[in-house]
Amino acid sequence: MSMTPQEAEYEEFMDRLYEENKEQAIEEFTGELLQSYYRNNGLLAKPAFDALIEARSLMNTSITAAFVFSAIAMEVALKESLLKPIVHGLVHAESVASLVTDLVMGHQSMDRYKDLLLQILLEHGGVDLLSYKRSGSARNIWEEIKTIQKKRNLIVHAAQTASGEETSLALSVASTIIETLFPSVITKMGLHLHDGYRICADWKCQYEGTPFEKIIKGT
Repeated sequence: MSMTPQEAEYEEFMDRLYEENKEQAIEEFTGELLQSYYRNNGLLAKPAFDALIEARSLMNTSITAAFVFSAIAMEVALKESLLKPIVHGLVHAESVASLVTDLVMGHQSMDRYKDLLLQILLEHGGVDLLSYKRSGSARNIWEEIKTIQKKRNLIVHAAQTASGEETSLALSVASTIIETLFPSVITKMGLHLHDGYRICADWKCQYEGTPFEKIIKGT
């Protein structure tokens, strides 16, 4: 579908606004904003975690259903656990407030902001989605995410089915985001997880079950 002149003009304006403010947005962003969001939203990863469990349970029942739930787990984890905390922090950067507000409202060209979001994720979260490769994979995880999204759309909108290989890929990517990359970011924030998803800021937890636990409780 072609754009109207007004839509094309808006797209050009947003491109220009993005390029003019990208570097300043990265400079203004602070790790404290990211950490604060995680501390205040301790259960943000639970929906994705639950979807991953559902996907695994469906592997012996329906390969296509398992693929769909893997894709759900992957996308929810990516957006809610990795990217949304960054968007929240960017909203507090006055110079790009309007730019990010547009993103938060679900602008159709989210890929326009990919470089900005992923650069901040790398600098403050220590995760590079454009270069990270799962063990045994020849492609970076961002390329795999896009492949899974395309197949998900074909299943939902064209009633296609998923192969075992496609489902294994989707499940592996979702597992990597939820069980490897997300915990890595949380650790870099000086926080830790309980039950695989619940974010905790209590530093004393790391000593539970060790000889130091009694000393800490008695202090």
